[in-house]
Amino acid sequence: MTRSPDPRFAVRWTYGVLVIFALLGFGFGSWLGRLPSLRDHLGASTLEMSWFGLSLALGSLTGLVFSGRTVSWLGPRRTLAVGITGQAFALPVAATLFWVGAPAPAVVFLVIYGLTFGTSDVAMNVSGAGAERALGKPRMPLLHAAYSLGSVSAMGVAALAESTGIIVPVHLGGVYALILILAIFALPNLPPGNRDEPLPEGIPNVHTGPIPVPTTTGGVPIGARPYSPWREPRIIVIGLIAMSMALAEGTASDWLPLALADGRGFANESAALTLGVFFVSMTLVRIAGSWLLTRFGRVRVLRGGAILVITGLACVILVPFSWAAIVGAVLWGVGCAFGFPIGISAAADNPATATRDVAAVSAIAYTAFLLGPMSIGFLGEHVGLLQAFWPLAAFAAFVCLAARAAREPQLGFGSSR
Repeated sequence: MTRSPDPRFAVRWTYGVLVIFALLGFGFGSWLGRLPSLRDHLGASTLEMSWFGLSLALGSLTGLVFSGRTVSWLGPRRTLAVGITGQAFALPVAATLFWVGAPAPAVVFLVIYGLTFGTSDVAMNVSGAGAERALGKPRMPLLHAAYSLGSVSAMGVAALAESTGIIVPVHLGGVYALILILAIFALPNLPPGNRDEPLPEGIPNVHTGPIPVPTTTGGVPIGARPYSPWREPRIIVIGLIAMSMALAEGTASDWLPLALADGRGFANESAALTLGVFFVSMTLVRIAGSWLLTRFGRVRVLRGGAILVITGLACVILVPFSWAAIVGAVLWGVGCAFGFPIGISAAADNPATATRDVAAVSAIAYTAFLLGPMSIGFLGEHVGLLQAFWPLAAFAAFVCLAARAAREPQLGFGSSR
């Protein structure tokens, strides 16, 4: 008889992963919050800053591509320990090198930071999905809300550091020293080995349902051909669902203020505040995500979110009033809040392949952050930024059609009807 982890261990595990999500969000948000100061110190052009961002993104994507093997080998906890340590070394060193006028070696350390960050991202999502299963309740939206809150908090701290004259290397060095200390206390709450190793056992618990371990892949025994998530249609579709909603989130982050300033005549401050409304809406609904998923199930939540994204986009693009843009930003933020968290939960449904499946879904989804801003910017150059948002509606419509791929296993967290 299969027994579940001790409920007390599952709770500690969940809280530990929650702290890790918040810490990684705080670290990355700290870097974003000091980019204007770094640009001013270097006197860098927009193109040069874009190259710096691209180097970080390529490092992250490389980490994501190889993260399945890395996390399978080390396990999520050891991967996070190595990854957070790597980030705490690489980013302050990169900032210091930029500050002293050595951009070439700084970019190398920025790539290293991106690689360790991308790998850690997959490790924390794998561990979060495992904690969710051990707890028997949906928790991924809450974990991603913690990441968002960490990022927003970092922006506030960055503004304070800027106003008090703290230079970027000192600020980031202090931030990552704090992150390392807090991670030392949080990581022991995660299981010590691989995601699929036996955990401390307790009483039988409500599980996500019996999940058959596949004995074949495409009709060929697994022993004869190693399992690859890239050959699994369901994993690819789940990745595309997560990518579609990540594209909606990333496009708002990158282009919504500028689109409102140029296309609706918003003042810069009002456009920035509207983006803040978008992020607050997305974060608040993620906090309520456990209840929504338990009540309605993944499929209904995904479809409802996709419809809200389409409605929000229509308000922003078609209705020429300030209030409509704000309402549209709220609907847009609420609608895209669950795509990535649900994609991670669905990718981890099969414990035997969860690490590689989560890595594959993450790699697909993060292509939206790498290629999305460039694509929207290119389209906006020709048709205007507001009109360039229309492809997001097509991606949201795809989520409506493909949502059943993410449905829960039998006896899952909620109904998938």
